[in-house]
Amino acid sequence: MTDILQRRLAASPDAMESAVGDETVILHLKNGTYYGLDPIGTEIWSLLKQGLTPIAICERIASDHGVEKEIVKADASRFLADLEAHDMILDA
Repeated sequence: MTDILQRRLAASPDAMESAVGDETVILHLKNGTYYGLDPIGTEIWSLLKQGLTPIAICERIASDHGVEKEIVKADASRFLADLEAHDMILDA
């Protein structure tokens, strides 16, 4: 299986979102799953929806927040895998 950071991903058309302050709540319309995103998760979600690749998102977050890229990549991999497991994202 290809590393999730090397894939081109997109938000599922069944994932509807709502902003709550600087966080986001996503509802998957078909399976009824709710998913809450903290500010960094919200940033990843937004950048993903803008068409950035996961690796480009990691580079931006590492740069913008002064965090080591390897830490961001590890955290983003887990986060994206969890979104994928809940059908919130899919291959573009």
